[in-house]
Amino acid sequence: MRLFTLSAAFAAAFLALSLSPAVADSSSPALPAGISAAALGLPEMPPVLNAKAAVVMDATTGTIVYAKNPDLAIPPASLTKLVTLDVVYNEIAAGRISKDTIVTINKHDCSPYIPYGSSIMYLRPDMHVSIMDLMRGAAVVSGCDAAFALARAISGSYSAFADLMNQAVDKLGLTKLHFVEPSGLSGRNTITAREYAYFCRDYMELHPEAIRELHSLRYIVFPKPENATPDYTPKGRIVQYNVNSLIFRYPGCDGLKTGFINESGYNLAATAERNGTRFIIVTLGGSGAGAVYGGSVQRSHDGAALLDWAFASYTTLEPKTAPISPIRTWYGERERLDLEPASPLAVTVPKQDTGALDVRVDLPRSLVAPVEKGARVGEVVYSVNGTVLHRVDLVAAETVERGNIFIVIRDAVERFFGRLFGSPSGAKTA
Repeated sequence: MRLFTLSAAFAAAFLALSLSPAVADSSSPALPAGISAAALGLPEMPPVLNAKAAVVMDATTGTIVYAKNPDLAIPPASLTKLVTLDVVYNEIAAGRISKDTIVTINKHDCSPYIPYGSSIMYLRPDMHVSIMDLMRGAAVVSGCDAAFALARAISGSYSAFADLMNQAVDKLGLTKLHFVEPSGLSGRNTITAREYAYFCRDYMELHPEAIRELHSLRYIVFPKPENATPDYTPKGRIVQYNVNSLIFRYPGCDGLKTGFINESGYNLAATAERNGTRFIIVTLGGSGAGAVYGGSVQRSHDGAALLDWAFASYTTLEPKTAPISPIRTWYGERERLDLEPASPLAVTVPKQDTGALDVRVDLPRSLVAPVEKGARVGEVVYSVNGTVLHRVDLVAAETVERGNIFIVIRDAVERFFGRLFGSPSGAKTA
């Protein structure tokens, strides 16, 4: 694997401040289904990309506003480490480890057992390192040694840890993501741009602290005095910089990860937030003349251009709707059922159409018990000039069981007379 070494990462971060023009690409970028760029007054197409595959997603709504070969399977390289970190966060949440847990570093997780040229955080055998420091090493400087040490500490072997990784993405319904080890060195790890964008969205929702304590950091200090071993004592303050150059140069960017191996080319997963709108971009399979520097610069150019286009073209709105009242529930142990949105009450809107946005709430007048918590009851529909942009399901906030015989008889009588005399509560029932 030809990833950044410490010195290459530092140089590439600042070299990317003056980016080269994009390389021409013969693929036709896709627009959102049913939306014409010309009709919407948007740029005729997003920027031409060097990457083989790409997706731009609104992080709040999950709406994909741009896609290029989104289902092409490509090795993720070090984007793999986000899934490794997801598993670590899951283990912390389950109480099996903590961020302060100290790991004794195994020699097999260090150089020279890691291929020459791989990104490392410079772990040494017998160092004592906290889980949090290892997480930062994997996230910020893309340390393959950090990923291996985390995997060994949690599962005892890389393959056993890969099983946890696959279980985690399967649980999220992401069937196109598959992993055989935790670092990204293997070309047998595979992802697609579409599913990996959804993973990034889930990752940030499940672990909201990750951006603050990992991915937005511009550097880490490692090794530190407490990491000394009988054979090694750190000298001075050793600073290692974030390998994602967009963290330094793109306003609003606070994550997430870069990657490169020969089998995949240059990969990027990035996120940025401005004025309440957050986008996630994934670009895979970028090429680059000039070895590491050319490829990493081109990757950053693609990422910045996609983010610029997305922020110029779309915005996330959370329009206010009338309060959603509890719904009448017949034959239930309770007469009223509270509802809640299954996802944020927000919509991704082309910027020039924000004044034409229409919001409609579709609900039945009543339901018949039993109703299970989470059952879909209705929806909020967002549209512009009759074109539906987004739907948010309204679901049961609680379970309402069938009531006793007295409740059933009472409600049967009430419904009968409601239909007979045309009362609103009985006119339309589920």
